[in-house]
Amino acid sequence: MAPVLQIDDLKVEGRTPRGVWVPTVRGVSLKVHAGEVVALIGESGAGKTTVAMAALCYTRPGTRVVGGKVTLGGVDIFALDARSRRAARGKDVAYVAQSAQAALNPAITIGEQVAEPLLLHGIATPEDARKRALALMTRLDLPNPEEIARRYPHQTSGGQQQRVMAAMALTCTPKLLVLDEPTTALDVTTQIDRGAESH
Repeated sequence: MAPVLQIDDLKVEGRTPRGVWVPTVRGVSLKVHAGEVVALIGESGAGKTTVAMAALCYTRPGTRVVGGKVTLGGVDIFALDARSRRAARGKDVAYVAQSAQAALNPAITIGEQVAEPLLLHGIATPEDARKRALALMTRLDLPNPEEIARRYPHQTSGGQQQRVMAAMALTCTPKLLVLDEPTTALDVTTQIDRGAESH
């Protein structure tokens, strides 16, 4: 079976404050098949997030892809136009950021943010999107989802915000889920529970 994600010889450069481009990712290759979990392990600044973001055909400011190929479901995502790339994000591949507090929109309620991907991609009606959002928040152990949905991000804890981000990423049932240190903001007891479950 063909992999969901395949990265071949990815090379990325970063720009220094003096404007000089230097290698930050040197020839990374990996495959992710359906139902498989692949972890990138390395010290801070090793390029883990840079590689992960390449799966969404996205480069952070000050970085650029200079070589290699990234295919999602057999499609070369760097060959797609901007509109096709946006259509793939959230629907085919979704991202859970390390800092949910920074990623969530402080001016929009949580319920609206979780339902938004379904509406943007035309997958569900507003009412169906709302039901799907509440169902996902329930599955992710958010207490009293109806109440949480009416709140704004600053009215929830860091751990709750991280679960909200996960719910947003899962709404469109993407083929690939990219997580950047997903347990960082969870409370300590939840981190211990999740660690125990993985052994």
